Parts: sequence; C-alpha cells; structure tokens
Amino acid sequence: MGQTHRDPDLRDLTLHIGQEDRLLERAGHTSASTDLVLAPVQLHRRNLQRRLREDRLPKDAFEFTDPADVARRVLRAVGESTDALDRIDRLSVLRSILLNEDGKASPSDRPRIPNVTTDPKTVEQLRSEVESVTNYHPERMDSLRGTADELSVPIDADSTALIDLAVGIERALRCRSSRAVSNVQLLRRATRRIGTTDGSAWNDAYPDIECVSLVGVSSVSATQADVLRVLLDETNVGVHVHFRRGTGDYLAERIPDLLDVADPGAVIFE
Repeated sequence: MGQTHRDPDLRDLTLHIGQEDRLLERAGHTSASTDLVLAPVQLHRRNLQRRLREDRLPKDAFEFTDPADVARRVLRAVGESTDALDRIDRLSVLRSILLNEDGKASPSDRPRIPNVTTDPKTVEQLRSEVESVTNYHPERMDSLRGTADELSVPIDADSTALIDLAVGIERALRCRSSRAVSNVQLLRRATRRIGTTDGSAWNDAYPDIECVSLVGVSSVSATQADVLRVLLDETNVGVHVHFRRGTGDYLAERIPDLLDVADPGAVIFE
C-alpha cells in the first residue's frame, strides 16, 4: 500500500510513495487542463496515458510534459531564447575543446581544465553527473568540494580533480557556444526567471495550472529540486512528487534537505 507524506514547512508539497492511483483519481474533475504532469521519461508518460485509456478515464484535466518543455515554455513567456546544444553537438564541441587537430591535448584551449581525461564521452558523463547532483548551485558545489576534501589520500585529490574537470568543461562549453549547454541549463534559466519575476513568468506560461506532479522518478536531481522549490516559493500551485516503491522512503526523507537552498537556479558561473 502506498504512503503520503506532508512536510509542515512545505505546506504545498505532497510526497507519494507508490500512489499513482491518487494522480489518476483527478481525471475528469474538470474539462480544462489544470494538472501539469512532469514525467522526465517518455515511457512513463505513455504508461500513465495508457492507464487512463484502459480505465476509460478522461484525460482533459492533465497536460503531460517533461522538464525541458516546461523550461522552453517559461522562457518563451519572458521572450528568451530556448536554443540548446543536444548531446551530439555537445560532444562535437567537447572534442574541439579537449583535442587539437593532431589528437593531442591542447592546454591553451582548456583554461582551468585539469588533464584528467580527454575522452569526450567520459567527460560529458562526468559533467552531467556533477550537474545532476549540484545543478552547479554555489551551496551544493561547496558541499561537494567539502566532501571531496574529507576523503582519504589520494582519493581526495582525485575527486577534486574530477570536480574541477566538470566545472571547467561546463565553463568552456558556455564560452564556446551561443546556445545553452543543455536542456538542463534551460531549466535553470527558467527556474531563475520564475524567481526573479515573483512567479509571473510561470503564471504567464501556465495560467490555468493548479497542480504540478513530478512522476516516475527513482531519484530527484538537483535541477528538478530547484524547480519544485521555486514553484513552492513563488506560485500558488500544489506540488506533488510520486516516488517509486523501494527508493521512495529514502527519497522522501531527503527531499526537505534537497529543497533547502537559497536562490534556486543560481550557478557558480554567473
């Protein structure tokens, strides 16, 4: 049987563990789309839509989307670019940063990037993982570096070098392209715009949405956490997170700490 948690300090946040039926119960309560369902994985969106069809439930109340589409809609509402590098483009730029025409490392082309590895796919995975854990937020980056410093020698130095590599690559990618580094950077920008406009950027993009549900997650990235935090701080929408059984109890306990950052969407680069 599923569980529901409410944190008294986050009164508009509800956490569910194995309770997707609670989401489907809202089907048909209105003829307009008032529930925004964020499913980062397309397969999970399709599964929910299939459940609605199989149970012969109307889906008028729901708008199914993913975080990247939310970012673009919010940024369009404030008149900002939504152009971002995809993974293939990013790897191409990474190769030019990490290697010169002879295939040798080019230090002059890699300012503040330690020579840990020059494999573009490995570097991209590292950049993405550090981004997922920290969202490059100053508080989380300080915490990550502090954790690395506490590790045993020589693991501490190796870990710090990997963190420096991820940060250096992110910075270099930003310098090399006029486009956003990734969809995640677009989501950070959208998070900041919601905050700096006191929620009006969100209201302009989603004037009829009353409830936002993050579904199908076995973990919550720092980027997703910052979006939820700014929605709780700056809008009147109710926020629901539907965890899977197994990891749900652990994640539900961690959510308050994950959301506890100042200035959601802030980054060390700006």
